[in-house]
Amino acid sequence: MSLAKYKQKRSFNQTPEPEGGRAKKGELRFVIQKHDASHLHYDFRLEMDGVLKSWAVPKGPSTDPEVKRLAMMVEDHPYDYRNFEGIIPKGNYGAGTVIVWDQGTYLPDEDVPADKKSQEKSLLKQLNAGTIKFTLKGKKLKGSYALVKMYGKGENTWLLIKHKDKYASTADITEKDKSVISNKTIEKIAATSENIWHSNKTAATKKTATKKSSDKKSAPTKTAAKKNVEEDVEVIGDASVNEMLEKGKKQAFPKDIKPMLATRVEEAFDNKDWLYEIKWDGYRALAYMNKGKVELRSRNNLSFTQKFATIADALKDEWQGDAVIDGEIVALNDEGLPDFQNLQSFVKNGKTARLAFYVFDILWYSGKLLTALPLIERKTILQNLVPQSDVIIFSDHIIGDGKAFFKLALKKGLEGVMAKDMQSEYYVDHRSKSWLKIKNTQKLEAIICGFTEPRKSRKHFGAIILGKYNGNKLEYIGHSGSGFTEKTLKDLHQKLQPLVAKKPPFDTVPKTNMPVTWVKPQLVCEVTYTEWTQDRVLRHPIFLGLREDKKAATEKNEKVVAAPKKKPRKIVAN
Repeated sequence: MSLAKYKQKRSFNQTPEPEGGRAKKGELRFVIQKHDASHLHYDFRLEMDGVLKSWAVPKGPSTDPEVKRLAMMVEDHPYDYRNFEGIIPKGNYGAGTVIVWDQGTYLPDEDVPADKKSQEKSLLKQLNAGTIKFTLKGKKLKGSYALVKMYGKGENTWLLIKHKDKYASTADITEKDKSVISNKTIEKIAATSENIWHSNKTAATKKTATKKSSDKKSAPTKTAAKKNVEEDVEVIGDASVNEMLEKGKKQAFPKDIKPMLATRVEEAFDNKDWLYEIKWDGYRALAYMNKGKVELRSRNNLSFTQKFATIADALKDEWQGDAVIDGEIVALNDEGLPDFQNLQSFVKNGKTARLAFYVFDILWYSGKLLTALPLIERKTILQNLVPQSDVIIFSDHIIGDGKAFFKLALKKGLEGVMAKDMQSEYYVDHRSKSWLKIKNTQKLEAIICGFTEPRKSRKHFGAIILGKYNGNKLEYIGHSGSGFTEKTLKDLHQKLQPLVAKKPPFDTVPKTNMPVTWVKPQLVCEVTYTEWTQDRVLRHPIFLGLREDKKAATEKNEKVVAAPKKKPRKIVAN
């Protein structure tokens, strides 16, 4: 945001409201202006980058850490606006009365140099990341606070949260209702102020609602939410994380959960009711945190705790509270992108790797089973719980724009994209059409069906024979002799020995350049390739590694579904 939107809405030859004015050197300032427009609200403004970054807080700030206030980000305001008190006449944009309810200085909670430039740099970085932590030194508000962006509730939706410190209190701070400049209430300013200004934007006429104003169950569109905030700050979807948690079902700490799985979709799609995440190329894992103990388990309920001790230790040190969360363990390369081969090298050979646990769902928290909550609410809860960490990372998402997101994923060389219905429940141990996977078709999982004799100086085997299920029928899709090291050749050869079979697993036996030893089709591997031939055989497949977290049997009858149709628009009669 910038001052452009602010200036578009105002006619400065008709108003004493400041046209510009940037901040000067010194301490960072904040101001909270109480604004009695069509709905009473509070404008929370933080000096940053020379302007006032602004949020509309419908219910006003709270000093109670258990209370989280909805805060809708609006256009930047000029620094000089911090002292504005007065009346906006009827018929003008934002019509009503404004007082300076509180003001003072503030600083980031991060440990940064005391100079203003360093502090602003830290705050702007936090703003872009979606979480700002700061300490207020006002006449009414003091101590540590946070502004946290709520993804999936509109692009400008945040929460204002008080942290626990000596200034925390359950008392209603908004009962202190006088201006810190004039010592007048908003009613007194409305009756006596001569500071009246006009805007060049007329307030829109409110349409008659089809539901009672108390009915807030249906979520608005982004446009509607933004319109309500900028015109009359109507409270929309003001559900705190605590309120979401209250909807969970009381249940003791769960054990041995098998995760929800996704169905393949034939192509990327756009749908405003769906969110899209990166499909991480790693090992699926559930993390159980209970009474200070941490356990990691694979999708097949095998223990990952020792194997990925770095992840387990990070959760033990950084995560707060008892919970069960779902995510993917990956190894990151120098560019910060997942590298499955690095993960394989870490698991098999003990090589060093930069591990990360991307978490995308929460199933249970603090005595409440959350699986029946809508996905978008589970992710909102999760995002508010994930610590600031280089190891435990919230798997972010976008809403609606699946095609563009998939193209970007391919450009980055990622495995693909996950598409998820925002209102979907979490179905334990079930492959659902509410979660869809859109995979990069240049990479796939194949079943090892045999191996050929080595040639020349090569040891152990020459190539692996690859198969893929078409329904219940296993079909030959090519062979791969590339991507192996001497160690992976030896290790895989040893794993294949107990699986040696007398007969091929294919109905039609493929032709090979060297004699083949057939094996039972049990091991799954991942390969890259350049294209499919007309005979449905992979061209230039390269072995990436075994998928020990997956079973060949689960590859049978894998369904590929069509993209979900968009829901028809509802027509409501006025």
